[in-house]
Amino acid sequence: LHNIPMSAIAKDSNAAIGTIYHHFRNKEELVKALYSEIHHELEEAIRQEEIDTKNFPLEFKALMLRIFKFFIQNPVKFSFLQQYEHSPYGSDTEELESNVEYPILPDFFKFGQEKRLIKMLPLSLITNIVYSNVTLLVRLQLSKKVDLNREMLELVINTCWMMIKA
Repeated sequence: LHNIPMSAIAKDSNAAIGTIYHHFRNKEELVKALYSEIHHELEEAIRQEEIDTKNFPLEFKALMLRIFKFFIQNPVKFSFLQQYEHSPYGSDTEELESNVEYPILPDFFKFGQEKRLIKMLPLSLITNIVYSNVTLLVRLQLSKKVDLNREMLELVINTCWMMIKA
C-alpha cells in the first residue's frame, strides 16, 4: 500500500487522478477512508444477527464464525485490511483503535469481563488475541494450506474460547 503511487491507483480504478484528489487530499487519506469503509462493512456483518449476551460462550463462537465468514467471502477486503494493519498507515495502534467506528468486539469482551466470564486482561489484548486467531484461520483457508471443515473450525474456535474464558 505504502509504495503504490496514486497514478497506479487512478489507473486501476479507471478514475482520473484529479477526481481522486478532489475527494482525498492525499493517498494516506484515501487509504484510511478505504480502511474505515471496509471495517464498517465488517462490523455490519458481525451485527447482522442480534448479539445474545445470555449465552456468552455460544455468542463468542457465533461472532468468531461471522468474522471468519466475512473474510472468506471477501478475500480482497481481507487482504487490504491485513496490508493496512501491517503498513505504516496502520502502525499507530492508538490511531488505529480510534478509527474503529463500531467497537463491537471490545464492548462484547467488556461485558464478558463485567460478568466475570472472561479473563481480566486489557480489552485491547483480548481483542487482538481473538482477532489474530481468526485472521490466521482465514489466511490458512485462503492459502489452501489447511482445509477447515466446520468441525475443525469449531474446534479451533473452542480452543480460542478456552484461552480467554475466566
